[in-house]
Amino acid sequence: MKVPLALLSLLTTSLFAASPFTTEEFNTAINTSRWFIYNYETGGFTTPDWNAVDGGANPEASTTLTVGNGVSFIANEASSLGTFTGDFYGAGIEGLDCDIFAEAASLIQSVEFFFLHDGVFYFSDPLTLNNDGWSLLQYSFTTDPWYTIEDGIFVDTLITDEILSDISQIGVDFLPLAADDAIGSRVGLDNFTLMGQVPTTPLEIAKGNANDLALSFSLKDSFSYTIEANEELTSDGWNPLSPETTDLSGTEPFETTIPRSVRQFFRLMIRPLYYAVPNIGA
Repeated sequence: MKVPLALLSLLTTSLFAASPFTTEEFNTAINTSRWFIYNYETGGFTTPDWNAVDGGANPEASTTLTVGNGVSFIANEASSLGTFTGDFYGAGIEGLDCDIFAEAASLIQSVEFFFLHDGVFYFSDPLTLNNDGWSLLQYSFTTDPWYTIEDGIFVDTLITDEILSDISQIGVDFLPLAADDAIGSRVGLDNFTLMGQVPTTPLEIAKGNANDLALSFSLKDSFSYTIEANEELTSDGWNPLSPETTDLSGTEPFETTIPRSVRQFFRLMIRPLYYAVPNIGA
């Protein structure tokens, strides 16, 4: 693990508060240019390349490596309208999720998340890539280990509510092996997401009358709800009960009745509704 330098300039006022399930998709060159690349060899900052991995319809942020030295993808208050800084604790943010790209995974020693609080950097476990191309990277603030540096040594640290209440930078480090082949190898980042807690909501089942069952539950904003049914209590065979009970959202309590015909089991599937950072514009 290495310590990226703090960005001391290019700061703006945050326009959006940190919010769970917000994601930066890097859909425009301008959104991408508001993130930063720190190069450990040069000690300088540049902007990421946009849509350089394959030039396709799903763009990303990327850069190339220099031999034996890492790069960091960094977001601060100037990035993504300030969405990825501020009070993570108050917003209920519990972890990070992103897609990462390595043109040659065998040349990458490790990849890690990091963030900055009150002048101190905190690092996730270094993670190893097994495949070339795109991989999913996920990490929790509450259940996964984090580290900081004391006297030049990485030590375990507890991520407290106070630490999470004031995040000024966040990002991903790519650390290559010291191999000549690493020169020019491309690494990338996409769909950088703040993760929150999915609520546990009971599905209430009652006799509507002699012939019907009443199914009801309470909804919470920013989530999608689907009632699923299965004739057996197994992991397979679950399907949406009906179109009318699929992908429900909002805050009003929901109730429906169904005929009491064959024996069925029911469950409530809850999925977050992801919010993409808007296109920043010129």
